[in-house]
Amino acid sequence: MKKLAAVLAVLLLSTLLFAASYDEILSKSMANSPQMKNAELTYQNSLLTQQQNDLSDVAQVTVSTGTISVLPNENSSTTVGDSIRALQIVLPDIYSRFNEQELSTIVSRSVSADFTMSPSVEVVLPNDGATTITAGANLGFEYGDSSYYSVAPDLSISHKFDLTGYDSDLASSLSNARSSLQSEMTYRNAKLTFESQVLTSIKTILSAQQSLDEAYYNLAKAEKNLSNALELGNISETSVTYLQTMNNINLQKRTIDATEKQIATAKEQYTTLTGLEWDGVENLPSPDLTLNILPNGNTEVILASIDVEIAQQAIAEKQHEVSPSSISVSGNVNSSLSEQSKTVGGSGAVSYQAGNWSVGAGFGGTYSNRTDKFTPSLTFAGSWSNKTTKRSDDLELQKLNNDLISAQNDLADARTSYVQSAQNLQISILNHNYTVQNHAAEKSYYESNLEYQKTLLDAGLCSQDDVNDASKQVEWAEVTEITDQIDGLLLQIQIEQLNL
Repeated sequence: MKKLAAVLAVLLLSTLLFAASYDEILSKSMANSPQMKNAELTYQNSLLTQQQNDLSDVAQVTVSTGTISVLPNENSSTTVGDSIRALQIVLPDIYSRFNEQELSTIVSRSVSADFTMSPSVEVVLPNDGATTITAGANLGFEYGDSSYYSVAPDLSISHKFDLTGYDSDLASSLSNARSSLQSEMTYRNAKLTFESQVLTSIKTILSAQQSLDEAYYNLAKAEKNLSNALELGNISETSVTYLQTMNNINLQKRTIDATEKQIATAKEQYTTLTGLEWDGVENLPSPDLTLNILPNGNTEVILASIDVEIAQQAIAEKQHEVSPSSISVSGNVNSSLSEQSKTVGGSGAVSYQAGNWSVGAGFGGTYSNRTDKFTPSLTFAGSWSNKTTKRSDDLELQKLNNDLISAQNDLADARTSYVQSAQNLQISILNHNYTVQNHAAEKSYYESNLEYQKTLLDAGLCSQDDVNDASKQVEWAEVTEITDQIDGLLLQIQIEQLNL
């Protein structure tokens, strides 16, 4: 009996002394768990991916030196006549001293070379029309006796106006938004699931310890009652009653052995899950079982609605591909400056594309100081081609429309599932509250009964065993109160997971 009393005392102390607070257990468990570490890394990688996606919409700038060349005179693009005319302009006194034949011989034998380069800069703006601005210049210098030069700066701009209303960036934005919501929901759900596992592990240990305490107490009572019956001579060791009582006692002992193994296994699982040794728990928070049904549904519903929009964008993209409608405009300003001449020109163009045909017109003009004339130009163009992929495009559009219908059905299912899950959870909350109220009423009764038994004991109207039985009922009711609290916290996690 003393041994059993000592075991019961150890079991009680193990749940009351040196117990860690629940918040401390949860924070340390998450820090120790490889499962949560991987969930954190996955979440951080998803955030990095989103940052990468946000970096895509920037202006693209391309700077090029172009071709740089230095050519000797014999390969120079400058002719002898050009060099003589340059000499006439730059050094008229020397030019007048020689005839044309003599000048030709002198210039052809002179040491000179052509130096050419064509640098350019292209900027593509991150808008729907892919506005492109290009600036460049063809530079030419001949160094030597003639000092000939040429410069040809050029600036052009183009833009495409889509008349279909299709936004190429919308599909990407929807996909990024879906990925962001999905990763956020997955990470938060992983944390809640882990907390649920910790609570379940704690409840398993507490329930098993309570069962073991009850088994030890009942075994002690059974052995004491048997011993008293033998001492009083009410039964003998050869009687059927004695044999039946011993069978029950042995069964209780086997139950105790099985329960002790169950507790050892539960503690090992707790350590594996949390990385902590079990030493009890205290300061469990009070559960909040308020359930608000969200009018727009949870994240699952929102994801399903985004899938519908993505399916609609896929159809719009295909229709844009099959039946394009756009206007493209472009403009160009250029000039050519050299020792011999100066020209300035400009041009503009506009084209319209609809389906498999297009029309366009261009206009421009050039002014030269040599002729002192402005030369205008006007061009027209048109094209048509048969659509060789029409049947394939029609079938692809049918498939995309089926995908849209499927996404819409999934959205309806998600909404229905959310409402049904919320209703089922409301029933679980009602059942839990009913159980808690019953257990609270039972505990109140056990506490009153304990005080009553103590009063009877003082009056000599009951035994100490009656008081002990009443005390144990209160003690077990307190453990049940804790496990009910854990059940409430598990329900609270379900509410949070539902409304993620």
